[in-house]
Amino acid sequence: ERERERERERGEREREGRGREVGRWRMRRRKLASQKSIGTRRGHRKERTWSTYVSVLILLGSIAGVVRFAVNSYAGGSHPPPPSSSSSTSSSSPASKLRAFKPSPFIPAAVTGEFATASQHTGADGSTAIDPKLVEAKKKKAKTQLDDLRKYQVSYRLHAFYYPWYGTPEIDGAWQHWNHEIMPHWTPSTTNRFPKGRHTPPEDIGANFYPVLGPYSSLNETVVVQHMMWFRRAGIGVCVVSWYPPEASDQHQSAKIEHSDRVIPLLLDVAGRIGIKIAFHIEPYKDRSANSIVRDLKYIHDTYSSSPAFYRSEAHADRTVVYVYDSYHTHSREWSTILASNGPNSIRGKYYDSVMLALWVNGANPTSNSGIEEFVTRSRFDGIYTYFAGSRFAWGASPDHWNSLCSSVRTKGLLCSPSVGPGYIDTRVRPWNRENNIDRHEGEHYDSVFAKAVQACPDFISITSFNEWHEGTQIEPYICNVARRNKCIGCESHPEGWGRLDPYLGCNSMDTHAYLDATGAWMQRYKQTCGHVIA
Repeated sequence: ERERERERERGEREREGRGREVGRWRMRRRKLASQKSIGTRRGHRKERTWSTYVSVLILLGSIAGVVRFAVNSYAGGSHPPPPSSSSSTSSSSPASKLRAFKPSPFIPAAVTGEFATASQHTGADGSTAIDPKLVEAKKKKAKTQLDDLRKYQVSYRLHAFYYPWYGTPEIDGAWQHWNHEIMPHWTPSTTNRFPKGRHTPPEDIGANFYPVLGPYSSLNETVVVQHMMWFRRAGIGVCVVSWYPPEASDQHQSAKIEHSDRVIPLLLDVAGRIGIKIAFHIEPYKDRSANSIVRDLKYIHDTYSSSPAFYRSEAHADRTVVYVYDSYHTHSREWSTILASNGPNSIRGKYYDSVMLALWVNGANPTSNSGIEEFVTRSRFDGIYTYFAGSRFAWGASPDHWNSLCSSVRTKGLLCSPSVGPGYIDTRVRPWNRENNIDRHEGEHYDSVFAKAVQACPDFISITSFNEWHEGTQIEPYICNVARRNKCIGCESHPEGWGRLDPYLGCNSMDTHAYLDATGAWMQRYKQTCGHVIA
């Protein structure tokens, strides 16, 4: 019995031992499962944390971009800051000139300049710190400006000539165009009646008006953003850029800093984000010919046509529109070799085929269009434009002729683009040309010529110009109160007789942006009268 009792006790101990072992094993399993669950939850929390960090960074970056955009693009009367070195695009490879274009949002993602610098507050001891009130004020201003910009519609049938040839020492290494020379008259005796030399920016510039942005560089990204915003405000859908091939330049300026081609990637990038399109105005250059124009068209399409801001006219088989200045200097027989469908070097049907517009000036005599019409039709151009803002310069530039002109060319299957302008004055670069001045009359002249253009219901209306400052045809905002600038013209040392040059012109009852707003109003009238769709 004692033996059986010991055996029973031994069995109970073994069962208890196994039970404790099972319990410990179960506890270990629960502990492992619990640790795994905790690790998984920690992993999820870690993933959610990183996701939150990324979202916050993206949000902060977007806010900073919008605020920088508003702070820098509305430069007021101050001189715009120079951009970073990345703003200048120059490369021997055509493909590298075009940036990797992204889908174009409505507003530029970023512009040159630092928001923090713009929001600094300087204390009494000279120390600087970020002022939260300034930050908040600029955020509110940015939102207001962005809302204001979104309300403006544009018409891609309204084009404006744009000149990207301006330069400053800070960005371009020297003044470009603002220091324009006094042009000599073709008669030496007339030339000798006026001073000779160059203007000396920034106070003394080769223009009769002084820009709100000051003498700027066309490669300054902040300036380009402001310009494209003004295009949007004016309802102008297409920026027609004065353009020379990369190896050519304006013969009156230094070739080493002429940048009409270098600025195109920047213009396409900014314009695409604001809803503006870019077209080309091919200028005269040495040895320009019909065959060189073919090379230019290939280059333009190979290098820039992948941009969403590259202008293509839906009404004309998605081809871009190309304006050819001084087209009449090349014979019609030569033009027909590239513009006729059966020409030996024809562009028709090729990927670089374009809507080619010829400059319409005088015919056989200044009082008719006889001769020029035959030239355009025999050359096989697609249409015409008149360019000159001064009605005295050419028969085609007179607004009184536009109705009959557009009717006449339409019967030949040609497109018509009359060019309107606010006025003309170039006496600070051509002081002997006063007889060709066209007074703006506080905007009345602009209204009258625009009314006659709309009355003709043309295919396009072109504006001379957005920023041709030398000839005083610009609608870009200029300073109204010019008393200080006029006083400072004499601050620099100038040749004898410099004081006889005309002072800067201001404005009396007009707002700084009056010409932009007038253009927008006429764009709406153009739509209502002629039934054009606003995109």
